[in-house]
Amino acid sequence: MRERPTPSYLGRIALVAWREFRHTALTKGFIIGAVALPVLLFGVIAIMPTLITQKTPPLVGTVVVADPTGTVVPRAKAILETPPSIRESLEEIAKNPPKDTGSQLEAAADLAGREDQHIEVTWRAEAPTDPAAVERLKDEVRDGRVLAFASIDATVLDPAKDAQPFELYIPSSLSPKHVRQITRALRKAVEDERIAKSGVDRATIARLSGAPEPTTRRISPEGAEAEENTELRFIVPAAFMFLLWISVFTSANYLLTTTIEEKSSKVMEVLLAAASPMQLLAGKIAGYSLVSGVMLVMYGGLGLAALSAAAMMDLVPLMHLAYLVVFFVMAYVMVASMMAAVGSAVSDLREAQSLVGPVMMLLTVPIMLWMPIIQNPNGMLATVAGFVPPATPFVMILRLTASTEPIPLWQTLLSIAWGFVCAFGMLWLAARIFRVGVLMQGKPPTPRELLRWAFVR
Repeated sequence: MRERPTPSYLGRIALVAWREFRHTALTKGFIIGAVALPVLLFGVIAIMPTLITQKTPPLVGTVVVADPTGTVVPRAKAILETPPSIRESLEEIAKNPPKDTGSQLEAAADLAGREDQHIEVTWRAEAPTDPAAVERLKDEVRDGRVLAFASIDATVLDPAKDAQPFELYIPSSLSPKHVRQITRALRKAVEDERIAKSGVDRATIARLSGAPEPTTRRISPEGAEAEENTELRFIVPAAFMFLLWISVFTSANYLLTTTIEEKSSKVMEVLLAAASPMQLLAGKIAGYSLVSGVMLVMYGGLGLAALSAAAMMDLVPLMHLAYLVVFFVMAYVMVASMMAAVGSAVSDLREAQSLVGPVMMLLTVPIMLWMPIIQNPNGMLATVAGFVPPATPFVMILRLTASTEPIPLWQTLLSIAWGFVCAFGMLWLAARIFRVGVLMQGKPPTPRELLRWAFVR
């Protein structure tokens, strides 16, 4: 019988790495959360333009208005049959925002496709009605004989009084899109009637009430001009940092928990019979780096797909993506080293919390200082925080993606060099602790004992 060849040193590391990757990334939960979900969202982004531009359902039926002046109905009819421009619709949503986020999204979706909608609405004006007539009209609404019934009182049209609400009755079967269309037509008709009665020209009111918006342009010391986008200046750097944070900490947490489980269940002793502690540590870190890389690629790609669909790829220069990869490697080595060291030193997840806690406080610095760093990425606070490990990669990706002026090249290169020196220094310390702690049982070590394991041979 032929003997199986003994794996080489690097071969054992590769075997351990594949084992960790397979047992984490090739599970149903991970595939659904980190692969299937982004793929599904990719599909949603791809078909979103088609969904948004679908033809609006036809609006056919009768709308009854209790109109005391007889002028609201013709105004509402003209408004309904004239589709608003996208700008007018956005202004209408901003002026009368829906109460919940879902309604806001639906209202925004109504901006497209209105030109092709078939509208065949018969408007019927009635004199102010008594309670019995109101009940009769409500019965018509309930039975579906009319689309809607609006009861507009004379006080609603009085320009000397504040705008008053009016009652609109609709059947339960009327779609929200059609409700918004009818409501908009009646609201604007009432508004136009109040303005007409006041004797003031509507164009004059629109001209005086329109607040001028400045076009803000930043001028660099070299004289180059660039248009300022305050909202995206905050959102894009935060997206980079949180993408880095989530991809690194998800796999590092897997590394911590599996190391503790293998140690407490004695599986670690079986693994050490086939590989040395250093091979085991290197394999674990390499395997979970692949897990982290899968998450970075999937969710980062999802973000890029969304920007591409919105024609906003200019917000993410290729250099920023290169920096993301560099600082991802740095951040992963730092965090994974700490988690592996802690996992090897304890036998219970609760014991790990007391050792991980102080480190996590340092790693929350970028989140706590997120706003000040984005507001002044070249300031003293951001510059100093960019050289404090293990927060270095998270702070630097914030600075580089938020800065309106280039970060000095020497600071970028120095932070990368210093960050990798610290990362591999932490990896070296983790290896020293892992070698001793992986076979230790009983009482968890104190921070002083961990330092002795790391620095005393």
